[in-house]
Amino acid sequence: MKDSNKSGKENFPKVPFEDQVNDDQRKYSRYVCDSRAIPHEIDGLKPVQRRILWAMWNSDARNRYTKTVKVAGLAMGYHPHGDRSIQDALSQMAQDFTFANNQPLVAGEGTFGDVLDPSAIASPRYTEVKLSDFVKDLGFFESLPDIDYVKNYDETEEEPIHFVGKVPIVLLNNIMGIATGFRCFIPGHKLSDIINSQVNYLKTKKPLPLKPWYKDYKGEVKMAKTEAGNITMTTTFAFTWEGENLYLTDSPMNWNREKVINLLDDILERKDSWLKDYVDHSSQTFRIELNYKKGEKPTAKEISALFSKEDTQTLANNVITYDGRLKNFGPEEIIKRFCDFRKTHLIRRFKRLAGLEEEKIERNSELIRFIKEKWNEKVVGIKSKKDFEDKLEKAKFKYYEWLASIPIYRMTLEEVRKCEEAIVEAKTALSRYQGLVKEDKKLTEFMIGELTELKGKWDKE
Repeated sequence: MKDSNKSGKENFPKVPFEDQVNDDQRKYSRYVCDSRAIPHEIDGLKPVQRRILWAMWNSDARNRYTKTVKVAGLAMGYHPHGDRSIQDALSQMAQDFTFANNQPLVAGEGTFGDVLDPSAIASPRYTEVKLSDFVKDLGFFESLPDIDYVKNYDETEEEPIHFVGKVPIVLLNNIMGIATGFRCFIPGHKLSDIINSQVNYLKTKKPLPLKPWYKDYKGEVKMAKTEAGNITMTTTFAFTWEGENLYLTDSPMNWNREKVINLLDDILERKDSWLKDYVDHSSQTFRIELNYKKGEKPTAKEISALFSKEDTQTLANNVITYDGRLKNFGPEEIIKRFCDFRKTHLIRRFKRLAGLEEEKIERNSELIRFIKEKWNEKVVGIKSKKDFEDKLEKAKFKYYEWLASIPIYRMTLEEVRKCEEAIVEAKTALSRYQGLVKEDKKLTEFMIGELTELKGKWDKE
């Protein structure tokens, strides 16, 4: 055989250096989007968050408070990016205050920061976490046989590609992320508003419009559209009067207590406003008494003018779609796509459950036949279990291996009665599942029912 490569060098395709760099950059950018920074449209989770929940579900942290550092260690089996990033993500998932999570997916014991200082999180050695009751009611884990899985990074375990809940979590809790060439900012929304929008879409094919909302936030959320066509969200300070006393009770997003105190000190240093001094009574939430100069009680307009600083975020609803694309959708489009996907997921689920009921009917029917034909007596003289199974198979028993293992004490008329009752129950369940699969109206009613139940339990506002 002749060696066509006479120089001894490998024949690599010639690609201009600039094109190669750009191609590598695109691939790395997409890797960061898919693997770290951008949430999935169906479960609203970034990969590290999904892997944390999966590790918790498969450990004591499903129901019992467990050291944060231990849970992070378990999640490392799925997430190959270091324990610190996992610990930080896990702690943020447990945060339960304004601008953090409207509905935390993780319950925490210990110090996980507050609105005054979101970064004041205790060491993961001293905090504990478990799955929240909300995430269990959400339905992430009730249909695990009906979702798709992939191998983890070292191919020793399986992990979900995404969960499927009852509502699009991507709209519920604040989501921020920065990838190479892409960013993500999806504001939080009220659970009942999301559910109402879903129900309206299921009934009329038109989702209700959504406005950002944050638990316990007393300031104003203002939406605007820029000349470039971008949507922005602005948050403000909030104030309340108690008699003649004025209190600052909330700050804009990304304004911690230190930043607010610095603003107040700057105002006092200028000595050109109605503000005389302040007293900080804050504890977990903002409560700063603003003392005004004698005879200069401020009007609402004067208060707003002095505290005109705001926080403005440009919305970037970038998500990874269920078919693996990177897309930007508005809230209403996310509602549509989620509800449509959940329908296909439920059909898959009910087909599986219908199959289980059909098997239950077949097994119980065969056991009745097995007992009535007195096969327990025919076993006499048969040399081995294998021979018995062969005879049952020849007699057209489908579950011959199972029947050959049933103990003798079950060969009674009482067992026949139990089987007949089980068949009646299974036929009822089968009819229900088949109806949900075949009739869109029934499936829609089922979805509305589960959403109504979730809203009734968790809509506390």
